[in-house]
Amino acid sequence: MAENRIRDEDFDSTTAMLREGVRQAAIERAISEVDGWQKKLEASGDPGLQPIAGNLRELKELLAAEELDVEEVGRLLVELGDQTQAVAVSGTASPVADKLQLLSRLLTDEGRTIRGEEIPQDTF
Repeated sequence: MAENRIRDEDFDSTTAMLREGVRQAAIERAISEVDGWQKKLEASGDPGLQPIAGNLRELKELLAAEELDVEEVGRLLVELGDQTQAVAVSGTASPVADKLQLLSRLLTDEGRTIRGEEIPQDTF
């Protein structure tokens, strides 16, 4: 059961990929990151994390599709950013709250960038 626990270092490769920009990441790498998080959240058994796992499953399917629906990928990244923020401020993830805050900002910013929206300058 302890291997299902989300640790601080679990965020490192995901935040690094998002900092580089999702458009720069190979689809295979993005799918691998998404798949890893989906499995980890599903295995957690935490009902509050299951909607995030569901959105990750949907994102993985979009990324694996023959034609990439950029608008839908952007929408899902923003939604995942919002969901991650909600977990970060809920108090249930206090050991990794700082990493969740960063992940939330990166997801939201990348989603907005993909959709062609302006990103507030004070995000970092």
